[in-house]
Amino acid sequence: MKNLRVRTICFSLMLGSLFLAAGAAAAADWPCWRGANRNGLSSETGLLREWTETVQPTLVWKNTTLGQTMNGVAVMGNLVYTIGTKGGAECVFCIDNQSGKTLWTRPIGKSVGGKSKFPVQRSTPTLYKDFLYALSSSGNLVCMQAGNGAVRWNMNLIMNLGGIMPPGGYCESPYVDGKWVIVCPGGPNSTMVAVDRYGTGRIVWAAKTGMPAGFSSIVKASFGREHQYVSFSAEGLVGVKVKGGDVRWRYEAPAHESGYNACPPIWFGQTMLASSAAGTGCVWVQKDGTAYKTSEVWFNEDLKVPTGDMIKVNDCVFACNDEDGLLCFNYKTGEKIWSDKTLFAEAFEEEVDDSKSKSRKKRTTALNETLPESVGIFSPILAQTEAAEDGKTGRTIEIAPAPKNRKKAKKALPPETPVCMGTMAYAEGLLYLRTSMGELVLLDASPDGLKIRGRIRIPQMKKGLAVTPVIANGYLYLREGASLFCFDLRDQSRRSGAGEGSTEGEDGGNGKKALPGMPEKEGVKRRTAPGLG
Repeated sequence: MKNLRVRTICFSLMLGSLFLAAGAAAAADWPCWRGANRNGLSSETGLLREWTETVQPTLVWKNTTLGQTMNGVAVMGNLVYTIGTKGGAECVFCIDNQSGKTLWTRPIGKSVGGKSKFPVQRSTPTLYKDFLYALSSSGNLVCMQAGNGAVRWNMNLIMNLGGIMPPGGYCESPYVDGKWVIVCPGGPNSTMVAVDRYGTGRIVWAAKTGMPAGFSSIVKASFGREHQYVSFSAEGLVGVKVKGGDVRWRYEAPAHESGYNACPPIWFGQTMLASSAAGTGCVWVQKDGTAYKTSEVWFNEDLKVPTGDMIKVNDCVFACNDEDGLLCFNYKTGEKIWSDKTLFAEAFEEEVDDSKSKSRKKRTTALNETLPESVGIFSPILAQTEAAEDGKTGRTIEIAPAPKNRKKAKKALPPETPVCMGTMAYAEGLLYLRTSMGELVLLDASPDGLKIRGRIRIPQMKKGLAVTPVIANGYLYLREGASLFCFDLRDQSRRSGAGEGSTEGEDGGNGKKALPGMPEKEGVKRRTAPGLG
Protein backbone atom coordinates (compact mmCIF):
# COMPACT_ATOMS: atom_id res chain seq x y z
CA MET A 1 0.00 0.00 0.00
CA LYS A 2 2.84 2.36 0.93
CA ASN A 3 4.63 1.67 -2.37
CA LEU A 4 1.40 2.26 -4.25
CA ARG A 5 0.95 5.58 -2.46
CA VAL A 6 4.53 6.63 -3.30
CA ARG A 7 4.05 5.69 -6.95
CA THR A 8 0.79 7.66 -7.03
CA ILE A 9 2.47 10.75 -5.59
CA CYS A 10 5.38 10.46 -8.06
CA PHE A 11 2.98 10.05 -10.96
CA SER A 12 1.03 13.12 -9.82
CA LEU A 13 4.21 15.18 -9.58
CA MET A 14 5.32 14.01 -13.01
CA LEU A 15 1.92 14.83 -14.48
CA GLY A 16 2.02 18.26 -12.84
CA SER A 17 5.45 18.96 -14.31
CA LEU A 18 4.15 18.01 -17.76
CA PHE A 19 1.27 20.46 -17.40
CA LEU A 20 3.69 23.16 -16.28
CA ALA A 21 5.92 22.46 -19.26
CA ALA A 22 2.92 22.58 -21.58
CA GLY A 23 1.85 25.88 -20.06
CA ALA A 24 5.33 27.35 -20.51
CA ALA A 25 5.39 26.23 -24.15
CA ALA A 26 1.97 27.69 -24.83
CA ALA A 27 3.09 31.08 -23.53
CA ALA A 28 5.63 31.29 -26.37
CA ASP A 29 3.22 30.20 -29.13
CA TRP A 30 1.82 32.50 -31.81
CA PRO A 31 -1.80 31.31 -31.90
CA CYS A 32 -3.41 33.85 -34.21
CA TRP A 33 -3.06 36.98 -36.33
CA ARG A 34 -0.19 39.19 -35.07
CA GLY A 35 0.43 37.01 -32.01
CA ALA A 36 -1.20 36.33 -28.66
CA ASN A 37 -2.19 39.98 -28.08
CA ARG A 38 -2.91 40.77 -31.75
CA ASN A 39 -0.43 43.64 -31.71
CA GLY A 40 2.79 42.10 -33.07
CA LEU A 41 4.54 42.10 -29.67
CA SER A 42 6.31 38.94 -28.55
CA SER A 43 7.53 38.11 -25.02
CA GLU A 44 10.36 35.93 -26.40
CA THR A 45 13.83 36.35 -24.83
CA GLY A 46 17.27 34.85 -25.39
CA LEU A 47 17.33 35.77 -29.09
CA LEU A 48 20.22 36.94 -31.24
CA ARG A 49 20.73 40.68 -30.82
CA GLU A 50 23.19 41.21 -33.67
CA TRP A 51 23.30 39.69 -37.15
CA THR A 52 26.78 39.61 -38.65
CA GLU A 53 28.49 37.71 -41.46
CA THR A 54 29.44 34.97 -39.04
CA VAL A 55 26.43 35.03 -36.70
CA GLN A 56 23.03 35.03 -38.38
CA PRO A 57 19.68 33.30 -37.96
CA THR A 58 20.08 29.72 -39.16
CA LEU A 59 17.67 28.40 -41.79
CA VAL A 60 16.14 25.26 -40.25
CA TRP A 61 13.78 24.34 -43.08
CA LYS A 62 11.66 25.69 -45.90
CA ASN A 63 8.39 24.51 -47.42
CA THR A 64 7.73 25.59 -51.03
CA THR A 65 4.34 23.95 -51.65
CA LEU A 66 1.86 26.42 -50.15
CA GLY A 67 0.61 28.27 -53.24
CA GLN A 68 0.96 31.96 -54.13
CA THR A 69 -1.02 33.57 -51.35
CA MET A 70 -0.36 36.17 -48.65
CA ASN A 71 -1.87 34.37 -45.68
CA GLY A 72 -0.39 34.61 -42.20
CA VAL A 73 1.13 31.94 -39.97
CA ALA A 74 0.00 30.53 -36.60
CA VAL A 75 2.19 28.33 -34.38
CA MET A 76 1.24 25.93 -31.59
CA GLY A 77 4.03 23.79 -30.17
CA ASN A 78 5.59 21.72 -32.95
CA LEU A 79 2.82 22.45 -35.43
CA VAL A 80 2.69 25.37 -37.86
CA TYR A 81 -0.50 26.41 -39.68
CA THR A 82 -1.15 28.64 -42.65
CA ILE A 83 -3.56 28.96 -45.57
CA GLY A 84 -2.46 28.33 -49.15
CA THR A 85 -3.84 27.07 -52.45
CA LYS A 86 -4.04 23.59 -53.90
CA GLY A 87 -5.95 22.49 -56.97
CA GLY A 88 -7.75 25.82 -57.26
CA ALA A 89 -8.99 25.73 -53.66
CA GLU A 90 -7.84 27.52 -50.55
CA CYS A 91 -6.59 25.00 -47.99
CA VAL A 92 -5.29 24.94 -44.44
CA PHE A 93 -1.76 23.53 -44.34
CA CYS A 94 -0.43 21.87 -41.19
CA ILE A 95 3.39 21.69 -41.17
CA ASP A 96 5.77 19.77 -38.92
CA ASN A 97 8.05 22.27 -37.20
CA GLN A 98 10.90 19.76 -36.98
CA SER A 99 11.18 18.86 -40.67
CA GLY A 100 9.12 21.50 -42.47
CA LYS A 101 7.06 18.81 -44.19
CA THR A 102 3.34 19.20 -44.76
CA LEU A 103 1.45 16.79 -42.49
CA TRP A 104 -2.02 17.43 -43.97
CA THR A 105 -4.09 19.86 -46.00
CA ARG A 106 -7.82 20.55 -45.81
CA PRO A 107 -9.85 22.63 -48.31
CA ILE A 108 -11.85 25.50 -46.85
CA GLY A 109 -13.29 27.21 -49.91
CA LYS A 110 -12.82 28.69 -53.34
CA SER A 111 -10.03 31.23 -53.79
CA VAL A 112 -11.26 34.68 -54.76
CA GLY A 113 -8.78 36.82 -56.69
CA GLY A 114 -8.49 40.53 -56.03
CA LYS A 115 -9.26 42.92 -58.89
CA SER A 116 -7.39 45.79 -57.30
CA LYS A 117 -3.62 46.23 -57.23
CA PHE A 118 -3.84 47.65 -53.72
CA PRO A 119 -2.04 45.09 -51.52
CA VAL A 120 -3.62 43.56 -48.42
CA GLN A 121 -2.69 40.56 -46.31
CA ARG A 122 -4.99 37.56 -46.29
CA SER A 123 -6.46 35.69 -43.35
CA THR A 124 -4.46 33.91 -40.62
CA PRO A 125 -5.85 30.76 -38.93
CA THR A 126 -6.82 31.09 -35.25
CA LEU A 127 -5.98 28.35 -32.74
CA TYR A 128 -8.04 27.84 -29.60
CA LYS A 129 -7.50 24.82 -27.38
CA ASP A 130 -7.75 21.76 -29.68
CA PHE A 131 -9.48 23.55 -32.54
CA LEU A 132 -8.51 25.70 -35.49
CA TYR A 133 -10.75 28.33 -37.09
CA ALA A 134 -10.05 29.54 -40.62
CA LEU A 135 -11.75 31.91 -43.06
CA SER A 136 -11.43 31.62 -46.84
CA SER A 137 -11.41 34.65 -49.13
CA SER A 138 -14.84 33.54 -50.40
CA GLY A 139 -16.24 33.77 -46.85
CA ASN A 140 -16.26 30.16 -45.65
CA LEU A 141 -15.73 30.03 -41.88
CA VAL A 142 -14.47 26.55 -40.96
CA CYS A 143 -13.81 24.88 -37.61
CA MET A 144 -11.56 21.82 -37.61
CA GLN A 145 -9.57 19.65 -35.25
CA ALA A 146 -6.11 21.19 -34.87
CA GLY A 147 -4.46 17.77 -34.73
CA ASN A 148 -5.77 16.06 -37.84
CA GLY A 149 -7.80 18.70 -39.69
CA ALA A 150 -11.12 16.90 -39.32
CA VAL A 151 -13.86 19.46 -40.09
CA ARG A 152 -16.36 20.01 -37.28
CA TRP A 153 -18.57 22.62 -38.97
CA ASN A 154 -18.56 25.42 -41.49
CA MET A 155 -20.76 28.34 -42.51
CA ASN A 156 -20.54 31.07 -45.12
CA LEU A 157 -20.45 34.78 -44.24
CA ILE A 158 -22.56 35.64 -47.28
CA MET A 159 -25.09 32.81 -47.49
CA ASN A 160 -25.51 32.20 -43.78
CA LEU A 161 -24.76 35.56 -42.19
CA GLY A 162 -26.06 37.99 -44.81
CA GLY A 163 -22.65 39.51 -45.51
CA ILE A 164 -21.34 41.47 -48.49
CA MET A 165 -17.90 40.47 -49.73
CA PRO A 166 -15.35 43.30 -49.83
CA PRO A 167 -13.45 43.88 -53.11
CA GLY A 168 -11.01 41.02 -53.63
CA GLY A 169 -12.53 38.79 -50.97
CA TYR A 170 -12.46 38.50 -47.19
CA CYS A 171 -9.11 39.05 -45.49
CA GLU A 172 -9.88 39.13 -41.76
CA SER A 173 -8.68 36.54 -39.27
CA PRO A 174 -11.41 35.08 -37.01
CA TYR A 175 -11.38 36.13 -33.36
CA VAL A 176 -12.16 33.35 -30.88
CA ASP A 177 -13.25 34.44 -27.41
CA GLY A 178 -14.36 31.72 -25.02
CA LYS A 179 -17.50 30.11 -26.47
CA TRP A 180 -17.74 32.47 -29.45
CA VAL A 181 -16.20 33.09 -32.85
CA ILE A 182 -16.48 36.73 -33.91
CA VAL A 183 -16.30 37.78 -37.57
CA CYS A 184 -17.32 40.77 -39.71
CA PRO A 185 -19.53 39.73 -42.66
CA GLY A 186 -20.11 43.40 -43.42
CA GLY A 187 -23.72 43.30 -44.57
CA PRO A 188 -26.42 45.81 -43.69
CA ASN A 189 -27.72 43.46 -40.99
CA SER A 190 -24.47 41.94 -39.78
CA THR A 191 -21.51 44.28 -39.56
CA MET A 192 -20.12 42.05 -36.80
CA VAL A 193 -21.49 38.68 -35.68
CA ALA A 194 -20.75 36.38 -32.73
CA VAL A 195 -21.36 32.69 -33.47
CA ASP A 196 -21.35 29.73 -31.11
CA ARG A 197 -17.96 28.13 -31.73
CA TYR A 198 -19.22 24.64 -30.91
CA GLY A 199 -20.98 24.44 -34.26
CA THR A 200 -24.64 24.56 -33.25
CA GLY A 201 -25.24 27.35 -35.77
CA ARG A 202 -26.59 29.62 -33.06
CA ILE A 203 -25.95 33.31 -33.56
CA VAL A 204 -25.24 34.87 -30.18
CA TRP A 205 -25.72 38.44 -31.42
CA ALA A 206 -25.38 40.57 -34.52
CA ALA A 207 -24.19 44.19 -34.57
CA LYS A 208 -26.01 46.15 -37.28
CA THR A 209 -24.32 49.38 -38.34
CA GLY A 210 -24.44 49.07 -42.12
CA MET A 211 -20.66 49.50 -42.30
CA PRO A 212 -19.06 47.32 -45.02
CA ALA A 213 -16.32 44.85 -44.17
CA GLY A 214 -12.75 46.12 -44.21
CA PHE A 215 -9.40 44.40 -44.67
CA SER A 216 -8.13 44.29 -41.10
CA SER A 217 -9.17 42.09 -38.15
CA ILE A 218 -10.92 42.50 -34.81
CA VAL A 219 -9.00 43.55 -31.71
CA LYS A 220 -10.40 43.36 -28.20
CA ALA A 221 -10.25 46.46 -25.99
CA SER A 222 -11.39 47.63 -22.56
CA PHE A 223 -12.79 51.11 -22.02
CA GLY A 224 -13.41 51.63 -18.33
CA ARG A 225 -14.95 48.39 -17.16
CA GLU A 226 -16.58 47.48 -20.44
CA HIS A 227 -14.96 45.06 -22.88
CA GLN A 228 -15.50 45.70 -26.58
CA TYR A 229 -14.60 44.29 -29.97
CA VAL A 230 -13.16 46.94 -32.28
CA SER A 231 -13.10 46.61 -36.06
CA PHE A 232 -11.59 48.88 -38.70
CA SER A 233 -14.34 48.57 -41.28
CA ALA A 234 -14.49 50.08 -44.77
CA GLU A 235 -16.01 53.25 -43.26
CA GLY A 236 -14.07 53.60 -40.02
CA LEU A 237 -13.56 52.21 -36.54
CA VAL A 238 -16.54 50.73 -34.73
CA GLY A 239 -16.73 49.50 -31.13
CA VAL A 240 -19.16 46.73 -30.19
CA LYS A 241 -20.00 45.63 -26.66
CA VAL A 242 -18.88 42.07 -25.94
CA LYS A 243 -22.02 41.20 -24.00
CA GLY A 244 -25.00 41.73 -26.28
CA GLY A 245 -23.33 43.13 -29.38
CA ASP A 246 -24.56 46.72 -28.93
CA VAL A 247 -22.79 49.25 -31.13
CA ARG A 248 -21.16 51.72 -28.73
CA TRP A 249 -19.25 54.21 -30.89
CA ARG A 250 -17.85 55.02 -34.34
CA TYR A 251 -14.82 56.97 -35.54
CA GLU A 252 -14.64 57.56 -39.29
CA ALA A 253 -11.88 60.16 -39.73
CA PRO A 254 -8.97 57.72 -40.41
CA ALA A 255 -10.89 55.71 -43.04
CA HIS A 256 -10.09 56.15 -46.73
CA GLU A 257 -13.09 57.00 -48.88
CA SER A 258 -12.52 53.94 -51.09
CA GLY A 259 -12.89 51.57 -48.12
CA TYR A 260 -9.36 50.16 -48.47
CA ASN A 261 -8.35 50.25 -44.81
CA ALA A 262 -5.77 47.52 -44.32
CA CYS A 263 -3.47 48.74 -41.52
CA PRO A 264 -4.32 47.16 -38.13
CA PRO A 265 -5.57 49.61 -35.46
CA ILE A 266 -3.86 49.97 -32.08
CA TRP A 267 -5.59 49.94 -28.70
CA PHE A 268 -4.01 51.56 -25.65
CA GLY A 269 -5.84 52.48 -22.43
CA GLN A 270 -8.87 54.62 -23.32
CA THR A 271 -7.68 55.31 -26.86
CA MET A 272 -7.65 53.77 -30.33
CA LEU A 273 -5.26 54.67 -33.14
CA ALA A 274 -5.98 53.99 -36.81
CA SER A 275 -4.36 54.93 -40.11
CA SER A 276 -4.97 54.68 -43.86
CA ALA A 277 -4.18 56.62 -47.03
CA ALA A 278 -6.46 59.35 -45.63
CA GLY A 279 -4.28 60.04 -42.58
CA THR A 280 -3.86 58.91 -38.98
CA GLY A 281 -6.08 59.65 -36.02
CA CYS A 282 -6.19 58.91 -32.31
CA VAL A 283 -9.56 58.91 -30.54
CA TRP A 284 -10.46 58.90 -26.83
CA VAL A 285 -13.36 56.56 -26.02
CA GLN A 286 -15.26 57.45 -22.86
CA LYS A 287 -18.51 56.38 -21.25
CA ASP A 288 -21.20 59.07 -21.21
CA GLY A 289 -24.10 57.93 -19.07
CA THR A 290 -25.34 54.69 -20.60
CA ALA A 291 -23.72 55.45 -23.97
CA TYR A 292 -20.18 56.11 -25.18
CA LYS A 293 -18.72 59.20 -26.79
CA THR A 294 -15.52 59.75 -28.74
CA SER A 295 -13.18 62.72 -28.50
CA GLU A 296 -10.50 63.08 -31.13
CA VAL A 297 -7.11 63.46 -29.45
CA TRP A 298 -5.35 64.34 -32.69
CA PHE A 299 -5.53 63.79 -36.44
CA ASN A 300 -2.63 64.15 -38.88
CA GLU A 301 -3.59 64.05 -42.55
CA ASP A 302 0.09 64.12 -43.56
CA LEU A 303 0.80 60.94 -41.62
CA LYS A 304 -0.47 58.09 -43.81
CA VAL A 305 0.02 54.36 -43.40
CA PRO A 306 -2.11 52.75 -46.14
CA THR A 307 -1.09 49.16 -45.47
CA GLY A 308 1.43 46.98 -43.66
CA ASP A 309 1.79 47.03 -39.88
CA MET A 310 2.17 49.58 -37.11
CA ILE A 311 3.99 48.61 -33.90
CA LYS A 312 3.60 50.58 -30.65
CA VAL A 313 6.54 50.45 -28.24
CA ASN A 314 6.00 52.69 -25.20
CA ASP A 315 5.08 56.13 -26.66
CA CYS A 316 6.59 55.40 -30.08
CA VAL A 317 4.79 53.98 -33.10
CA PHE A 318 6.84 52.54 -35.98
CA ALA A 319 5.46 52.28 -39.53
CA CYS A 320 6.41 52.70 -43.20
CA ASN A 321 5.03 54.96 -45.94
CA ASP A 322 6.01 56.50 -49.26
CA GLU A 323 6.63 59.99 -47.85
CA ASP A 324 9.05 59.05 -45.08
CA GLY A 325 10.28 55.50 -45.66
CA LEU A 326 10.55 54.13 -42.12
CA LEU A 327 9.19 56.53 -39.53
CA CYS A 328 8.67 56.81 -35.80
CA PHE A 329 5.93 59.06 -34.43
CA ASN A 330 4.55 59.92 -31.01
CA TYR A 331 1.40 58.00 -30.06
CA LYS A 332 0.12 60.80 -27.81
CA THR A 333 0.59 63.73 -30.21
CA GLY A 334 0.93 62.32 -33.74
CA GLU A 335 4.17 64.26 -34.25
CA LYS A 336 6.98 62.61 -36.20
CA ILE A 337 10.00 61.80 -34.05
CA TRP A 338 12.22 60.70 -36.92
CA SER A 339 12.08 59.24 -40.42
CA ASP A 340 14.70 57.50 -42.56
CA LYS A 341 14.64 56.49 -46.24
CA THR A 342 17.80 54.38 -46.07
CA LEU A 343 16.01 51.02 -46.20
CA PHE A 344 13.94 52.19 -49.18
CA ALA A 345 16.68 54.07 -51.07
CA GLU A 346 16.08 51.98 -54.18
CA ALA A 347 12.42 52.96 -54.27
CA PHE A 348 13.13 56.68 -53.98
CA GLU A 349 15.74 56.57 -56.76
CA GLU A 350 13.51 55.06 -59.44
CA GLU A 351 9.98 55.73 -60.61
CA VAL A 352 7.47 52.92 -60.33
CA ASP A 353 5.42 52.11 -63.43
CA ASP A 354 2.33 50.10 -62.50
CA SER A 355 1.34 49.75 -66.16
CA LYS A 356 4.16 47.24 -66.68
CA SER A 357 2.73 44.78 -64.21
CA LYS A 358 1.44 41.61 -65.78
CA SER A 359 -2.25 40.79 -65.53
CA ARG A 360 -3.03 37.53 -63.82
CA LYS A 361 -4.66 34.80 -65.88
CA LYS A 362 -7.85 33.31 -64.54
CA ARG A 363 -7.53 29.79 -63.19
CA THR A 364 -9.91 27.29 -64.72
CA THR A 365 -8.88 24.44 -62.44
CA ALA A 366 -11.84 23.10 -60.50
CA LEU A 367 -11.64 22.21 -56.84
CA ASN A 368 -10.20 18.72 -56.52
CA GLU A 369 -11.66 18.36 -53.07
CA THR A 370 -14.84 19.58 -51.44
CA LEU A 371 -15.90 20.05 -47.88
CA PRO A 372 -17.35 16.91 -46.28
CA GLU A 373 -21.04 16.28 -46.94
CA SER A 374 -21.62 15.56 -43.26
CA VAL A 375 -20.89 19.17 -42.41
CA GLY A 376 -24.09 21.18 -42.40
CA ILE A 377 -24.64 24.42 -44.29
CA PHE A 378 -27.32 26.47 -42.58
CA SER A 379 -30.26 28.30 -44.09
CA PRO A 380 -29.53 31.66 -45.80
CA ILE A 381 -32.13 33.28 -43.53
CA LEU A 382 -31.29 32.50 -39.96
CA ALA A 383 -33.61 32.67 -37.00
CA GLN A 384 -32.45 31.31 -33.68
CA THR A 385 -34.44 31.34 -30.48
CA GLU A 386 -32.36 31.75 -27.37
CA ALA A 387 -33.37 30.07 -24.15
CA ALA A 388 -33.88 32.43 -21.25
CA GLU A 389 -32.28 31.78 -17.87
CA ASP A 390 -35.57 30.63 -16.40
CA GLY A 391 -35.92 28.01 -19.14
CA LYS A 392 -38.62 29.88 -21.03
CA THR A 393 -38.30 31.03 -24.63
CA GLY A 394 -36.00 34.01 -25.08
CA ARG A 395 -35.49 36.49 -27.91
CA THR A 396 -35.09 35.49 -31.54
CA ILE A 397 -32.21 36.82 -33.67
CA GLU A 398 -32.87 37.07 -37.40
CA ILE A 399 -30.36 37.91 -40.09
CA ALA A 400 -31.75 38.42 -43.57
CA PRO A 401 -29.49 38.06 -46.62
CA ALA A 402 -28.22 41.23 -48.26
CA PRO A 403 -30.46 42.39 -51.15
CA LYS A 404 -29.24 41.03 -54.48
CA ASN A 405 -30.35 44.00 -56.54
CA ARG A 406 -28.89 46.64 -54.29
CA LYS A 407 -27.71 49.86 -55.88
CA LYS A 408 -23.97 50.08 -55.91
CA ALA A 409 -22.80 53.47 -54.76
CA LYS A 410 -19.87 54.92 -56.63
CA LYS A 411 -16.83 54.62 -54.46
CA ALA A 412 -13.54 56.41 -54.78
CA LEU A 413 -10.72 54.55 -56.48
CA PRO A 414 -8.33 52.63 -54.21
CA PRO A 415 -5.25 54.55 -53.14
CA GLU A 416 -2.16 54.15 -55.29
CA THR A 417 -0.13 51.06 -54.53
CA PRO A 418 2.44 52.08 -51.91
CA VAL A 419 6.10 51.44 -52.70
CA CYS A 420 7.49 51.73 -49.19
CA MET A 421 5.67 49.14 -47.11
CA GLY A 422 6.65 47.16 -44.06
CA THR A 423 5.32 44.35 -41.91
CA MET A 424 6.92 43.85 -38.53
CA ALA A 425 7.11 42.06 -35.20
CA TYR A 426 8.76 43.05 -31.91
CA ALA A 427 10.81 41.15 -29.32
CA GLU A 428 13.33 42.21 -26.64
CA GLY A 429 13.48 45.86 -27.69
CA LEU A 430 14.10 45.01 -31.35
CA LEU A 431 11.96 45.24 -34.48
CA TYR A 432 11.93 42.54 -37.15
CA LEU A 433 11.00 44.55 -40.24
CA ARG A 434 10.14 42.87 -43.54
CA THR A 435 10.41 45.67 -46.13
CA SER A 436 8.82 45.87 -49.56
CA MET A 437 12.39 45.95 -50.94
CA GLY A 438 12.73 42.24 -50.20
CA GLU A 439 14.78 42.44 -47.01
CA LEU A 440 14.42 41.39 -43.39
CA VAL A 441 15.99 44.03 -41.14
CA LEU A 442 16.73 43.84 -37.42
CA LEU A 443 16.74 47.26 -35.76
CA ASP A 444 16.36 48.99 -32.42
CA ALA A 445 12.83 50.06 -31.47
CA SER A 446 14.25 53.39 -30.37
CA PRO A 447 13.14 57.04 -30.60
CA ASP A 448 16.80 57.99 -31.23
CA GLY A 449 16.81 57.23 -34.95
CA LEU A 450 17.53 54.27 -37.22
CA LYS A 451 19.93 51.80 -35.64
CA ILE A 452 20.34 48.67 -37.76
CA ARG A 453 21.60 45.51 -36.03
CA GLY A 454 21.50 43.26 -39.07
CA ARG A 455 19.79 42.53 -42.36
CA ILE A 456 19.33 39.46 -44.53
CA ARG A 457 17.93 38.93 -48.00
CA ILE A 458 16.54 35.61 -49.13
CA PRO A 459 16.85 35.03 -52.90
CA GLN A 460 13.16 34.11 -53.15
CA MET A 461 11.99 37.30 -51.44
CA LYS A 462 10.19 39.58 -53.88
CA LYS A 463 9.42 43.27 -53.77
CA GLY A 464 6.04 44.31 -52.47
CA LEU A 465 3.97 43.81 -49.35
CA ALA A 466 4.85 40.70 -47.37
CA VAL A 467 3.21 38.71 -44.61
CA THR A 468 3.89 39.74 -41.01
CA PRO A 469 6.96 37.96 -39.51
CA VAL A 470 6.17 35.47 -36.74
CA ILE A 471 8.36 34.88 -33.64
CA ALA A 472 7.48 31.77 -31.65
CA ASN A 473 9.41 29.40 -29.38
CA GLY A 474 12.77 30.85 -30.45
CA TYR A 475 12.06 30.58 -34.17
CA LEU A 476 11.26 33.11 -36.90
CA TYR A 477 8.76 32.27 -39.64
CA LEU A 478 8.67 34.17 -42.95
CA ARG A 479 5.93 33.55 -45.51
CA GLU A 480 6.94 34.44 -49.07
CA GLY A 481 4.30 33.50 -51.64
CA ALA A 482 4.25 29.72 -51.96
CA SER A 483 7.18 29.31 -49.54
CA LEU A 484 7.52 29.34 -45.76
CA PHE A 485 10.95 29.73 -44.15
CA CYS A 486 11.82 28.79 -40.56
CA PHE A 487 14.92 30.34 -38.92
CA ASP A 488 16.46 29.61 -35.53
CA LEU A 489 16.77 32.94 -33.66
CA ARG A 490 18.11 31.57 -30.39
CA ASP A 491 21.38 32.91 -29.03
CA GLN A 492 23.15 29.89 -27.55
CA SER A 493 25.72 32.04 -25.73
CA ARG A 494 22.99 33.84 -23.80
CA ARG A 495 21.21 30.61 -22.98
CA SER A 496 24.37 29.17 -21.48
CA GLY A 497 24.73 32.24 -19.24
CA ALA A 498 27.67 33.84 -21.06
CA GLY A 499 27.88 37.10 -22.92
CA GLU A 500 25.69 40.16 -23.14
CA GLY A 501 22.18 39.89 -21.75
CA SER A 502 22.65 36.41 -20.31
CA THR A 503 20.28 37.16 -17.44
CA GLU A 504 17.56 37.96 -19.96
CA GLY A 505 17.91 34.60 -21.62
CA GLU A 506 17.47 32.58 -18.43
CA ASP A 507 13.82 33.35 -18.09
CA GLY A 508 12.10 32.13 -21.33
CA GLY A 509 9.24 34.55 -20.84
CA ASN A 510 8.39 38.10 -20.02
CA GLY A 511 7.78 37.68 -16.28
CA LYS A 512 5.19 39.98 -14.75
CA LYS A 513 6.30 43.06 -16.71
CA ALA A 514 3.78 44.26 -19.27
CA LEU A 515 4.83 44.40 -22.90
CA PRO A 516 5.73 47.96 -23.98
CA GLY A 517 2.73 48.33 -26.26
CA MET A 518 0.13 47.20 -23.73
CA PRO A 519 -1.80 49.35 -21.22
CA GLU A 520 0.00 49.68 -17.88
CA LYS A 521 -2.57 51.71 -15.94
CA GLU A 522 -3.80 49.96 -12.81
CA GLY A 523 -7.39 48.84 -12.98
CA VAL A 524 -7.35 48.40 -16.77
CA LYS A 525 -7.54 44.74 -17.53
CA ARG A 526 -5.28 43.82 -20.43
CA ARG A 527 -7.20 41.85 -23.02
CA THR A 528 -5.39 39.15 -24.93
CA ALA A 529 -6.25 36.60 -27.56
CA PRO A 530 -7.39 33.31 -26.05
CA GLY A 531 -4.72 31.00 -24.66
CA LEU A 532 -4.12 27.53 -25.98
CA GLY A 533 -5.88 25.42 -23.40
